[in-house]
Amino acid sequence: MLAYAKGDATAFDQLYARHKQPLFVFFLRQNLPRSIAEELCHDTWLKLIKNRHGYQTNALFTTFLFTIARRIAIDYTQKKSVNLEKQETDNAAQSILSPAQQNNDKDNQTLAMALKEQIAALPFEQREVFLLKQEAGFSLEDIAKITFQNKEKVKSCWRYALQKMRKGLRFYDQ
Repeated sequence: MLAYAKGDATAFDQLYARHKQPLFVFFLRQNLPRSIAEELCHDTWLKLIKNRHGYQTNALFTTFLFTIARRIAIDYTQKKSVNLEKQETDNAAQSILSPAQQNNDKDNQTLAMALKEQIAALPFEQREVFLLKQEAGFSLEDIAKITFQNKEKVKSCWRYALQKMRKGLRFYDQ
């Protein structure tokens, strides 16, 4: 990021290639239609480009990127407080399934939809923490920085999200 901030365009290409998929999945898991997730990804990268000179090395690049993404998601949600159109995201949902679960397509699709529904049913704060931890791989400490929350609150959201996910998916436990 520092190289890009100094004008190295190839550095941006590397950042984009490395982080485009996790960023896209983050927006998809917010239960947004694919087209909206793509648009918000685009907005995130544009905002990063605009703010490249303000990047501080006191945080990881991923923390910087997902802080921008989180703010964009919140802005979008506030602008669109009505129910969002649901769209099939089988490909994204299946990406988190284990290889053993990918044997039976019909069961796989059912599980993927159940997983998507359970994630969508989580309250916003729990869903946000769950997605940042599970999908983007951030630590609870990093999530606290991204969301400007107390680490204990993040831990609590994570614990409650896991409890709700386990309860909602207990039928699929094998």
